[in-house]
Amino acid sequence: MPPWRRVLLFQSFRQFLSYVACVSASTLAGMLILNGLTQLRGHDPLPVDIIAWTVIGSLIGSLRLAYRVMPCQWRLAAARPGIIFNRAPDILAGIRYQATEHTAGRTLYRLSVPWYMRWPDSGENAVELRVEGPDVVITGARVAVARLRNALGYDDLVLSPP
Repeated sequence: MPPWRRVLLFQSFRQFLSYVACVSASTLAGMLILNGLTQLRGHDPLPVDIIAWTVIGSLIGSLRLAYRVMPCQWRLAAARPGIIFNRAPDILAGIRYQATEHTAGRTLYRLSVPWYMRWPDSGENAVELRVEGPDVVITGARVAVARLRNALGYDDLVLSPP
């Protein structure tokens, strides 16, 4: 993985655009509904600057979501890597990941989403399990790797960038 991907919050321009579009649209829709409700009650409409600053604040406040899908890596010294490879599909299926590629010592999981939700998928949310010598290396989106780590009973470990 290139070093720049460890620093940037958004891993591609497409991911950045989908983030801005989704957060802006949902916040703006909420503000317009609130504005309409205030007018129905006989009050003045909300000033444009309040709506604009609310959209900007929601973009900044929701950066945590972008952080949760940043890539990270977890290296696990496992005496029996097969146990992890056997439990991983069930754990990842709980958050809608499915195995898409399988080779000797490596399995790639991708998020399974309906056809109408594929447009914001930047492709960087895959989770890869591979065996490197005696270790199992799990690389992928922070939220998915953390879920796998917690389900395997390793709650106290810190995830590092790949």
